[in-house]
Amino acid sequence: MKKIQKIAKLELSLMFYSPIAWFVLIIFFVQTGLTFTELLYKYETNQQLGRPLSVLTKILFAGDDGILAVVQSHLYLYIPLLTMGLMSKETNSGSIKLLYSSPVTVKEIVLGKFLSMMVYNLLLAIMLSSFIIVGVISIEAIDIPFVLGGIFGIYLLMCAYAAIGLFMSCLTNYQVVAAISTLAVLALFNFIGSVGQSYDFIREITYWLSISGRTNYFVNGLIGTKDVIYFLLVICLFLTLSILKLNFERKTKSVLVKTANYSILILSVIAIGYITSLPTVNQYFDSTRFKDRTLTKTSQDIIKQLEHPIHITNYVNLLHYSVQFGAPKNRIKDLNSFEMYRRFIPEMTMDYVYYYDTVPHLDTTKTLQELAKKAAKVHHIDFDKVLPPEQIQKQIDLKAEDNRFVRFIDYGEQTIPLRMFDDIFVYPNEKDISSTLKRLMQKPGVVGVLKGHGERDVYKNGDDSYKFITKGLNVRGSLINSGFDVVDINLKEIDEISLELDVLVLADPKYSYSNIDLEKIHNYIDAGGNMLLAGEPEKQGLLNPIINKLGVSFMGGVLLQESENFELDLVQSQFAKQDSVSRFKFYEDAVVVSPRAMGISYADSTNFEVTPILVSNKKNTWNRIAPFDLNNEKIVFDSINDKRVEVPVAIELKRKIENLKEQKIMILGDADFMSNAQASRNTPKNVNTSFALRLFKWFSNNEYPVSTGRKKAIDTRILVSRDGILWLKIVLLGLIPFLIAAGGAVTLIRRHQN
Repeated sequence: MKKIQKIAKLELSLMFYSPIAWFVLIIFFVQTGLTFTELLYKYETNQQLGRPLSVLTKILFAGDDGILAVVQSHLYLYIPLLTMGLMSKETNSGSIKLLYSSPVTVKEIVLGKFLSMMVYNLLLAIMLSSFIIVGVISIEAIDIPFVLGGIFGIYLLMCAYAAIGLFMSCLTNYQVVAAISTLAVLALFNFIGSVGQSYDFIREITYWLSISGRTNYFVNGLIGTKDVIYFLLVICLFLTLSILKLNFERKTKSVLVKTANYSILILSVIAIGYITSLPTVNQYFDSTRFKDRTLTKTSQDIIKQLEHPIHITNYVNLLHYSVQFGAPKNRIKDLNSFEMYRRFIPEMTMDYVYYYDTVPHLDTTKTLQELAKKAAKVHHIDFDKVLPPEQIQKQIDLKAEDNRFVRFIDYGEQTIPLRMFDDIFVYPNEKDISSTLKRLMQKPGVVGVLKGHGERDVYKNGDDSYKFITKGLNVRGSLINSGFDVVDINLKEIDEISLELDVLVLADPKYSYSNIDLEKIHNYIDAGGNMLLAGEPEKQGLLNPIINKLGVSFMGGVLLQESENFELDLVQSQFAKQDSVSRFKFYEDAVVVSPRAMGISYADSTNFEVTPILVSNKKNTWNRIAPFDLNNEKIVFDSINDKRVEVPVAIELKRKIENLKEQKIMILGDADFMSNAQASRNTPKNVNTSFALRLFKWFSNNEYPVSTGRKKAIDTRILVSRDGILWLKIVLLGLIPFLIAAGGAVTLIRRHQN
């Protein structure tokens, strides 16, 4: 070990007697300091403008633009400059013969050279760590373990690059060739992960060999043993290759023996790496403050209740645009979307079934088979293994899923779909997956929707219908994707409404209910059934017979609200000020928009505890009783005949019944608030969709969807002013680089004088 240390010490002295080592230190620090201060300036500007900031530690150190992310993307420019002469200068100058004749082994030479690079890399890591001090000064409550985890990953990456550079330096007498060769190998290791991704066996090997993105896990807060072992194996591989190369130069060996040695080494490394990367072997450490890279306790508790294995079958239709997400070349990314779950369910298995079947907007000039063959060729799928329509239909009915990419989770004797979504994230998140798993083990939430009297429809895509929120197949957060079953309730077909429902939805009937139907509804309410009842202006007579018994009635007329940009009958209701409304409330001044709404009145003597949830804005809203036509006449507030009002637009009724169950009823003077049109509305800014989903969560006693909320970030404030950032720039980009340059200059001058 002493010989290794002496070689390392000598190599370090030679390194720092060269301007390259000092040049790298200066450029490395300046680049890091420039990135940090520019980001700090950008977000300090946002802070001055009153824009909310969050997770500043991640923004400044990780993510896409943080200093650790920038450093890892530029390391390939630094390390080859340092390693290119480790061995090539010895062979080029002839000093290698002196080393061979000295009482040191090839192994000690290689390890000594590499130890010198480890020390130099440690110096770079210390320079990175100095920005933790800058972070403590600059931002509130910096997450130090998170940053240290990222620096650890960067250090491993630097050492892996150094081992590769050392081996390339053993292959040539020319330092420039060694540097260029190192760059080429590093490029290969970054590129190889995309090779052969369409082929099962090759995919696993090339993905494991790839060094690209390995450090991202460390930088963004997740340290896995598979990644640590990967870097250690790469280091060991190239150090051993260096030792073998130098030994083979000293001893004559046949090509067969050399090939066998190299092959056994490489195959052994790949085998060890593959085994240690398996989910059953891999271990994790979450370095984030609030364990953001780990499943929440709620999800972990659900997983602990699993009594059967989890198997996921992915059905991929070659003729649907979603095929890209299930194509073989996307297999690794698809599997990685379940990474957090595989950590706790390592035995979870997945397979893929490819088929073709009709979808809208197909090319009618070709047969389905012709289109499918073309798609299979494009996506590198073996068409002989693709199921035609008649075979897939015998196996499973996917028409209900619109014949698109969908997963089915098998658990015991139960099967349930887990869908992809038509948004920018596409893949199901923790809330989606955990809600689905919980539904497998427990009964789902059940939402009954009354039909038969022209009520709002949950199957149609029209503006007035409720499909988006209730049965939106590929809508993230829709009820059927959040743990609920949505069922039709036709009063003419049943004797009584089941109390097993979590809530009964009665929304905007067009025709009056018969006395028998009304009796069934009243019996359901009297027995303690939960209900969501939404009406529209001019139809008060259809619903008041139901709610009058509750001491509630819909007011006559229509609420109008003055606005510069929107129609008068678009009411922007605000959340009431009571503390009891907090479970529905969002941010300050959040609104729920309602096209044509009516107010609600209620008596104090009701048997329920009544709480207004949404109220009109008294500053600019009044109730218009007389008929009007906004398309043909101009309506303005009449201060003599009209009166501005703050009236409830949504109220909550609660009471305890005999079995101590809490009965919940929500009455709204608008049925459009969760319609398809309003769910997709962007202006004015509103919380309609979120409010509707929170209503159903409330009705299910918070069972669905599963709550996966995390603690709010506390590193949300920048502590330094513009002047402070300027001083940081002076220190980081001027003073410290000058001191490093001065130290290098003194060292080089002394070396020259000696």
